[in-house]
Amino acid sequence: MNWTNSMERQGGSTGRPRPACVGMEEAAGIFGWPNYYLPFLVRAGHLKPLGKPAQNARKWFATVEIERMCGDPDWLDKAIRIVEKQIHEMNRKQKGKEPATVLAQ
Repeated sequence: MNWTNSMERQGGSTGRPRPACVGMEEAAGIFGWPNYYLPFLVRAGHLKPLGKPAQNARKWFATVEIERMCGDPDWLDKAIRIVEKQIHEMNRKQKGKEPATVLAQ
């Protein structure tokens, strides 16, 4: 395999080489998911960013690892279950915080 063929396989629809790392938004785009899914997966430890970023720091992910996960039905199934569970929990908590209505007398 020569370098040119390797680069062609790595290139996207534009023919340019893929970046080695992508941010949260780009990773969500590769999965085809909304941007808000990935923070749930990172918090749950199901998706690990590169390095050890602080909680509020920008997260980076290895493109090859994201693409590998895209081809793993078991990983994807678990990821969707994690996100659905977290969203369900958030919605449940929000319903409990609705302000009580005061009736005028």
